[in-house]
Amino acid sequence: MAINALATMCLTADGGHLLGATDIYIQQHYLPTWPGTSIGGFEMDGGLVACAAMQPTHVPEEYRTTIVGQVHPAYRRRGFGTFLLRWSIAEAGRLLTACPPDRPRVLQITTETLTEAAAYLFEKHRFTQQFAEDVMRRDLPDPLPDVLLPSGIRFATWAPALAGQFFAVYQAAFQERPGYPDWSQEEWVDWLATGDDDFRSEFSLLCLHDDLPVGFIVFADRWIVQMGVRPEWRERGIGAALVMEVLGRFWAAGGDHVLLDVNVNNPRAARMYTQLGFERVGRRARYLRVLT
Repeated sequence: MAINALATMCLTADGGHLLGATDIYIQQHYLPTWPGTSIGGFEMDGGLVACAAMQPTHVPEEYRTTIVGQVHPAYRRRGFGTFLLRWSIAEAGRLLTACPPDRPRVLQITTETLTEAAAYLFEKHRFTQQFAEDVMRRDLPDPLPDVLLPSGIRFATWAPALAGQFFAVYQAAFQERPGYPDWSQEEWVDWLATGDDDFRSEFSLLCLHDDLPVGFIVFADRWIVQMGVRPEWRERGIGAALVMEVLGRFWAAGGDHVLLDVNVNNPRAARMYTQLGFERVGRRARYLRVLT
């Protein structure tokens, strides 16, 4: 598909989250059903060089329209990005005319491959960054550093019977983080394991001190989805031990690299990953603009 090829080209040039070039992401974001709509820019020979799409993504507290777009690296600095964004804002405004007067009207930009030029363009059009994550990668042929496992610590591999213990550590580790979704255990497990075909239970681990769950890590294909440690157990090397255990197991099973994303407002975690050999390869982000 032409949009997949364009997304892959942008991902190669800009780095970012691999999700943005997958079939399911393209289908959900760039091929919306009515009243959503999309637009494309083409070469004379029919090759796609730029595209954008927008669709309603309302939430209970506000009317919201989500915008996505991308421009081929070779066709940038020619006004394509500005045109696509202005078109998207105008189309989104059309969708939001039905918003009740007591509900906020919000535009959201979603990008899995944020660049400095794109960030400047969004801010110039009065969008504010709501969320950003750095995508990091570690190649496994590189030697793994020795990490001392704290005394009394052991690992247990994911099993449905342990889902409640995984979830308890997840809650303790993430409930004070910005954007915490406050899911139930059923919602979290469905998002993590049941609804993700790439979930790898054999590399998803619970860390226990004696019988107390103190940390966890969840793994999909080549991707650390989540890793967390109870606040009172941090600064003891548990997070590093979890990551190194998974990397070692995945390498032994034939894996060649591992990716993860870390919120830009979590510098402690970013430092740990850097010390363990991960390198930043891109950034993904969400931007918001409230219409008056």
